Amino acid sequence: MLLKDARVQGLRAGQVLFLQDEPSDALFVVLEGWIKLYRTAASGIEAVVGTMRDGQSFGEAAALCGQPWPVSAEAISPARLLRLDARHVRRLLQSDPALATSMLAPAFQRLQQLIAHIEVLKTCTSVQRVAEFLLDLIAECDGDGPVALPYNKALIAGRLGIKPETLSRTFARLRDHGVQVDATTVHIEDVVRLRDVMVEAVS
Repeated sequence: MLLKDARVQGLRAGQVLFLQDEPSDALFVVLEGWIKLYRTAASGIEAVVGTMRDGQSFGEAAALCGQPWPVSAEAISPARLLRLDARHVRRLLQSDPALATSMLAPAFQRLQQLIAHIEVLKTCTSVQRVAEFLLDLIAECDGDGPVALPYNKALIAGRLGIKPETLSRTFARLRDHGVQVDATTVHIEDVVRLRDVMVEAVS
């Protein structure tokens, strides 16, 4: 029943799925690829709110409450999404409270992640932010060896609230902590050594 009227939607890299303040009429599950969620200020400055990958869903709160999109969404790689019609899902939720709870759980989890991310932006140095990003990245990968960066460095910088040139300088500083970064991959010689950066007063 939940998948009634659902369809798979393909996006090319750089294609916009929806824009902030547009009416919301669906919620999405990422089947393949990466999606960037962002807000654009009146000045034109873009603030990256989050990145979504395989298996993650987004758009639940806005679509199920009938509110406009609070963010814009854009594919940052070729992507495939499962699109669920919001009106159909709302009808199901009215008769199945357990389904409502399970569908809102991911939104609540992302709220917790956003709060934690804001704390990092407010309290951590650029070196500590990048170190945490790299530690989270390797935690998702199995085995040793180089790990592919999930998206370009400009987007990584935006996600971490720093300028691209600051990110480049930070990668250079992290060489002293056993981190080697090239155009698309990162190799971490000693995870424990990098983790120590998170508790050091690095400026």
